[in-house]
Amino acid sequence: MSDFEPVLEETVAVPNRAPHESWVKMGMWTIVDHVGQLAMAGAGKTDVCIFAPSLRALPPAYPIAMATLPVVDWNAELFRALSDMASARSRCYAAVLMIDPFTLWEDLADLLKDKGFAGVVNFPPASLVEGVQSAGSAGASNTLEIDRMKWFHDNGLGIVHTGSSRMEMADVNNRLADLLDGMIYFPPDALSRRLAARMDLEPLVDAGFFPASLWSLKPAPVSPAGEAFDGTAC
Repeated sequence: MSDFEPVLEETVAVPNRAPHESWVKMGMWTIVDHVGQLAMAGAGKTDVCIFAPSLRALPPAYPIAMATLPVVDWNAELFRALSDMASARSRCYAAVLMIDPFTLWEDLADLLKDKGFAGVVNFPPASLVEGVQSAGSAGASNTLEIDRMKWFHDNGLGIVHTGSSRMEMADVNNRLADLLDGMIYFPPDALSRRLAARMDLEPLVDAGFFPASLWSLKPAPVSPAGEAFDGTAC
């Protein structure tokens, strides 16, 4: 059973922080892997897109669990995609592996700002990449990951945190509450969802607990035959 109860998007006012520190309502949140999808996902003034071009380097229709395995140089794929694109829409965040020891962080931050990105997301999260969630302690959130996210914030980029357990998200919320633009709940059972060029998130509400927007991956649509549809053709 999920730690959070989903609420239909049209019935919930989901807050978020704008660059001038006021709170604004946010529209749909979507993970996309191509520049073309990036443009479509960010069409609404309040819509948010998470740009994860590294997903397209993974075998199509495989489970998202592939993103947590060392089969692709996640941040190198992001660098290549950023170099090939003109600019991002104002509410786009880049999916970054925060615990990569080989990334040229200053170059990445400068490139993201040059392309107009609003900020970064720790996706895939360290708690799934390293399996630290199984430790079952408040230290489930990776310190290196959090420190890197603070660094991005200090360098002028917004931050959205992805967590795989309520304990981890509560810990990060306590440590980054005033800095977060949003949070994404990505439980281990979401890893079975198939990769797709576009994956929509749904808003969750946990009154009085998370000050930032809280989102989770929507279940994959089910075809008439009863099988999950990966949305690749969308």
